[in-house]
Amino acid sequence: NMKLTNKHNIPREIVRSIENDSYDMGEADISVTGLLKPPRISLLSKINEEKLEADVSDRIWILLGQATHTILERANENYDDTDIERRMFIDIEGWRVSGQADSFSLANNTLRDYKVTSAWSVVFASSKSDWEAQLNMYRYMYYKNFGKLADKLEIIAILRDWDKRKAQKGDGYPPCQVAVVNIPVWDIDDAEKFIRDKVKLHRDAWADYMTQNVIPLCTSEDMWKKEDKYAVMKKNRKTALRVLPTEEEAREYVSNLEGKLEIVKREGDCSRCVGNYCGVADFCDQYKKLSMEERI
Repeated sequence: NMKLTNKHNIPREIVRSIENDSYDMGEADISVTGLLKPPRISLLSKINEEKLEADVSDRIWILLGQATHTILERANENYDDTDIERRMFIDIEGWRVSGQADSFSLANNTLRDYKVTSAWSVVFASSKSDWEAQLNMYRYMYYKNFGKLADKLEIIAILRDWDKRKAQKGDGYPPCQVAVVNIPVWDIDDAEKFIRDKVKLHRDAWADYMTQNVIPLCTSEDMWKKEDKYAVMKKNRKTALRVLPTEEEAREYVSNLEGKLEIVKREGDCSRCVGNYCGVADFCDQYKKLSMEERI
């Protein structure tokens, strides 16, 4: 129901293809990707559904992802060694959760997910906890739905911004435009507990909103908050003498110097909010209360 704008006059065919998005999570309370979002984002998205706007230019990455999925599905047609695009459901903590595994290699007992993403997200894949959680949730659901438990989990990443020159330099940069990322496999009981805890978090947030009109706050982790820093400033000087990671270190530094000095706390940016990666920052009073220094 999101209203689409077209500020850059993008051709009609592309606008239509974005408007005609056929994604459907089926009869479920929440999807796996929905579970991975903070409850505040989910609630604000639902409450403000009629007011939400997005520009077509900001949805091109979705189009690229869908195109890649379609072509990779085609690659597995008429081959009985791969199970593709299986919609799965589980009932847990009173909610129905939906998920869709991109492919399950019966030959290698490997569950895979395709992603059109940046080369840097592969370079820093070890910090992509959402990838790990998503695939382990799919693995659990696939087992519950079809009785098969994957031995391996992989992301097949198509790198949209891959640069040949950077690849030639090395330094851990992907050597070609397709990267296979091996994802750690969780114990099946740990995966179930993770899903159960996430469902409780979202279910309780909805209950609190319906009964008390309360929306939970995002945590620092939810907001992708960077570390705070402490700047030691001298009177009549615009730049800091030193910027230190803790207040204690800043105080110790000041104690060894003479003259009029002050310590200024510089709040770490909340990258998700500032970059509007959540989509509902305009409707979020928690975001609006961030200090101006955080919002720069």
